[in-house]
Amino acid sequence: MKIEDRTGEPLSVATVTVGPEEIIDLLQGLADVVEGKRPHLHFAQTDGPQLVVNLAHDGEADPIERQMDWWVGPLVLVVAVFSLVGAITLIRWGAGLIG
Repeated sequence: MKIEDRTGEPLSVATVTVGPEEIIDLLQGLADVVEGKRPHLHFAQTDGPQLVVNLAHDGEADPIERQMDWWVGPLVLVVAVFSLVGAITLIRWGAGLIG
């Protein structure tokens, strides 16, 4: 079991206080996740804390690991740098032809 904060950093301790009806909802929601009726369980309070439960699959990446953001951002940066260098080179070449 992994317990993480919103940014994915691990938490060593988490305390969840629930009432009797919330326990029933939590157990029914967990059963739905295990049976595949829902992708995850999300409890949220208005302007308050949230609890999200994802089912772990052996050998399958976590939702955060599946995201493309970790490689798309650097790729866009490299393309932008090469485009900028190419534009500057083209302008210098054009200025050399004129002058």
